[in-house]
Amino acid sequence: MIRRIVIVGLICIAFNTSYAQEKASSGSPITNKEVIQMTGAGLSSAVILAKIRSSECQFDTSPSSLVTMKEAGVSDEVLMEMVRNPSGPPVVQEAPPQPKVAPTPEAVPTRQAPPDSLPEYGDISEIRKMRRVFVIADDIDSQNLLVNSLRSYDGLQIVSSPDSAEIFVGFGQGSNATGVVVRGLFAGTIDHRTKAQFIVFYRSDTGRPRIVWQETEDIQSSSGLVLSRPNEVNVSRHFIKALKRVRGE
Repeated sequence: MIRRIVIVGLICIAFNTSYAQEKASSGSPITNKEVIQMTGAGLSSAVILAKIRSSECQFDTSPSSLVTMKEAGVSDEVLMEMVRNPSGPPVVQEAPPQPKVAPTPEAVPTRQAPPDSLPEYGDISEIRKMRRVFVIADDIDSQNLLVNSLRSYDGLQIVSSPDSAEIFVGFGQGSNATGVVVRGLFAGTIDHRTKAQFIVFYRSDTGRPRIVWQETEDIQSSSGLVLSRPNEVNVSRHFIKALKRVRGE
């Protein structure tokens, strides 16, 4: 019984020693000696190269060592690999992950008026499909007259914001004194002539105001008494009539 225990113990010791030696051998770098041994054992150059490229190596690639290995039958292909990588395959450093950069949104082109903002001129037919109108006037009375007159036509819609408008209607007036004149009961009074202008425009693709219809009227007054006045209703009707014509109404 004791003899069997001793034998089993010796077998375990021998097995552990052999395993430790094999493990140490497999973990040690490949040297010139192992390459010569593999060559002498008849292993092909492809097998030896695969082993070199997958293992840690410690080759002596001095001229005298290369001559010795050549005389031992090591192929030129294997010798070249040993010279290129004497320590085995190079360690590949993984590039650190690059932070994801959110794509820059494409700039949305905005339509801006040119610096000079000079108007363009077109034809009333260009607005035949437009409906939303924003009214601009020098005073509230003229604006109300224009709004009420334009609202009488179902083909137009008055809006309160220029941002939602397709068509713009502008009305303005300015005066010039013409001097002292003799005019019946008003002899010696100062006569004024006022220009009132009605303009219809829209914004073109260039951003410029594009005038498509306009009408000018004279207002005459003497010493504050209005002899004639701009008829906002009248010019509005003229515009509506011209618009209906191009719309085929």
